Amino acid sequence: MTPSSKRRLSRAPASLLRRSRRLLERAAPAASAGGPQFDPQAAALVLSPHWDDAVLSCWSVLAGAGEVTVANVFAALPAAGASGPWEAFAGLRDSRERAQGRIEEDARALALAGRTAYNLALPAIQHRDGPDAVGVPAVRRMLADAVPRASLVYAPAGIGGHVDHVLARRCARSLLGEGMPVTLYAELPYCVTHGWPAWVAAEGPHDGGDVDAYWEAFLGDVPEMPPLREGRVVRLDAGAAAAKLEAIGCYELSLGMATREMLAAGAFHTAEVMWELTPGADPGS
Repeated sequence: MTPSSKRRLSRAPASLLRRSRRLLERAAPAASAGGPQFDPQAAALVLSPHWDDAVLSCWSVLAGAGEVTVANVFAALPAAGASGPWEAFAGLRDSRERAQGRIEEDARALALAGRTAYNLALPAIQHRDGPDAVGVPAVRRMLADAVPRASLVYAPAGIGGHVDHVLARRCARSLLGEGMPVTLYAELPYCVTHGWPAWVAAEGPHDGGDVDAYWEAFLGDVPEMPPLREGRVVRLDAGAAAAKLEAIGCYELSLGMATREMLAAGAFHTAEVMWELTPGADPGS
């Protein structure tokens, strides 16, 4: 997440939500679209939209017991030649070189938890030929090739309305409708734009506003969600929090200095929130 996108997020969450709904509200894909099949003996699967989301928001899963597979969903290398402010700041030739550096950063961070990742050849929204260039069926096909089976899927909740996060969520919801257990996770740093809700981190930091309402503005299209406050709050102990903070420090090309320092403060990196979805609701809603 770039500094400019963080500023846009804090100014206009409603517009992001409308854009995500407009681009991604489609009928649920048919089973023939493929996708990981449920296997209770297989590893759990973390859908990480980009090269940092799994570490930022699912460290407790990555560092926990059991087998875990990570799939960076929108991880195609962009074409060579294009560059922008991030590349200029880092002294890199172009966005492709930065993307290669981000893959290396992510590998180092995941290694601290003893994990590796599959990088799917799907372009992120800023590198796609229009918002409709990639849909749920394409994501499912790519996932099926990399990870044929899973016992559980962790997917982004879509808090903040990022198009790639919402698309990954829709993919997971379609799998839920076919018998795959799915758990959504609140995504850092988007979910703490206004601080944690008091029920997550009662000692702060939160600014006195209605953080629940902010989160719920992005979750209205997920009828399988339990009530917001029934989410499972994982509070990392001192050792786990220190390990996660070390992993966050790997992401110099993915996260600006201000974002890394913000996540290091207070309770921002010591809590994670997850919701187990309940099958039965229409995944196309």
